[in-house]
Amino acid sequence: MPHHSSAAPPPLPLVVTLNCIEDTVLEQECLSGVAAVEHVPLSRLAEAKIESAAAVLLHSLAFLPRAAQRRLRPWQLVLCLGSSDPSVDSSLAADLGLRRLVHVDVSRAEEVADTVMALFLGLLRRTHLLSRHTLSASGWLGSVQPLCRGMRRCRGLVLGIIGRSASARSLATRSLAFKMSVLYYDIREWIKIYPSVDCPELGVALSFIKRLNWERKKLSRSSLAFPSAARRMDTLNDLLAASDLISLHCALTNETIQIISADCLQHIKPGAFLVNTGSSQLLDDCAVKQLLIDGTLAGCALDGADGPQWMEAWV
Repeated sequence: MPHHSSAAPPPLPLVVTLNCIEDTVLEQECLSGVAAVEHVPLSRLAEAKIESAAAVLLHSLAFLPRAAQRRLRPWQLVLCLGSSDPSVDSSLAADLGLRRLVHVDVSRAEEVADTVMALFLGLLRRTHLLSRHTLSASGWLGSVQPLCRGMRRCRGLVLGIIGRSASARSLATRSLAFKMSVLYYDIREWIKIYPSVDCPELGVALSFIKRLNWERKKLSRSSLAFPSAARRMDTLNDLLAASDLISLHCALTNETIQIISADCLQHIKPGAFLVNTGSSQLLDDCAVKQLLIDGTLAGCALDGADGPQWMEAWV
């Protein structure tokens, strides 16, 4: 009888996850039968897993430590899942010689809403200043009374949300639970996947992206709407004039570059707080700083590619 040898199937390509993507259950389900998925913590960089991977999944290239950045290879497919500022990551990829960087719009609604809420609470209750004070030489022995001046309650404040993303709707739900009023301005933008370069070999990426889009389509229509208690504003200026707290939830497009412009900021409510967890290019930073200097803007928190920044009124 002829002997039939069964050759072992070729190994699946390796996909490595970095940054905060430690739980890879979703990625493994999406790429089942297409690729093997493994998370590589910073403590295991020396194992050369990153160098041997066909594709790398991460939140943002800018947030990746330099030691890990240097292990990426030009031929690898690098997927940025929801970078807050794609232009920063694209520029960094060019500096590193990475030719296959792809930005994928992945909803991080709950995480973004939690972050925005924490930033607003920090501004209102001045917890970031109190924390800094406790770490100073004087600690709690020093007087904290001056730092407590200007603290405000959340209850009864008006939150103005710019954009209609999933994170915007999640933030609205949280704010209503804090007894705030919620206004929103709909920019009517449609965010799509936008590769930064032409990548002909996108088999792994397309499989993953298609699954993500399929998961997104499973959302019910009710989840696409703001809570009924939230009120839609017809113009951005009307929202700025009525809001004690302002949060940006829009992607950077040609239409939204400096959507918060110097002219627009003329309508802002005196004493308002501003939070931006998106691209820094959504704001006219010079105009924002001027409003902080003259006291029109009480405080600002920015959490972008450069990390969190806190700014208080300077008078």
